[in-house]
Amino acid sequence: MKPKKQHLLTVLILVLTSLLPFSTGHGGSVLQITMDEMLTGSEFVFEGWVLSVESKQTGPKRIHTFVTCQIKEIIKGEYPEQTITLRFLGGTVGNRTMAVSDIQVPRDGERGIYFVESLDTNQVHPLYGWDQGHFTVVTDDTGINRMMTAKNLPVTGLSFDAENVQQTNETGGVKAFSTGIATGLTIGQNRKKTKGMPLNEFKQALRKRLNETNP
Repeated sequence: MKPKKQHLLTVLILVLTSLLPFSTGHGGSVLQITMDEMLTGSEFVFEGWVLSVESKQTGPKRIHTFVTCQIKEIIKGEYPEQTITLRFLGGTVGNRTMAVSDIQVPRDGERGIYFVESLDTNQVHPLYGWDQGHFTVVTDDTGINRMMTAKNLPVTGLSFDAENVQQTNETGGVKAFSTGIATGLTIGQNRKKTKGMPLNEFKQALRKRLNETNP
């Protein structure tokens, strides 16, 4: 199994609800990954903001949600356009809902940093490690842009521990399931009292690590 695919164990079709014409649930078992794995495995990493979120029926029993983002700054990779559309399985069209567990779609107007696993392959979730590759940016009352997780918890620290990464890779069979936070991140649990690290520091740390791994 390729390293970039290790975080996705399985997608299972679960339940049809009788309340709607069709409603399908998918349960995703996602492995916790390291920041090194995510940065290395992602084909494209960018800062941007969400311009639109639209769900469309893409098959007789399938719905996808398309999230179009304005690219503000590219951190890793290349992309020829100023906007990019990310495709997530699930969504609601009219009275039809396809519910997919563990998928949190970026919100309209959201600003963030997104780790895109592949630009060519359509996947259940386009971001590496699902929520682990989804960060939001908020501006505090002093005007400083700060990093948050997809679930709006402050990211207070970021590290790339080569020893831990090596141990994780060597014991891949015993990795924990993801809680939405990659190994190497320090997270504050109090949104009101704890501030996330500045956006510029977060991006600088990513670029520094990219330079170290690709001299």
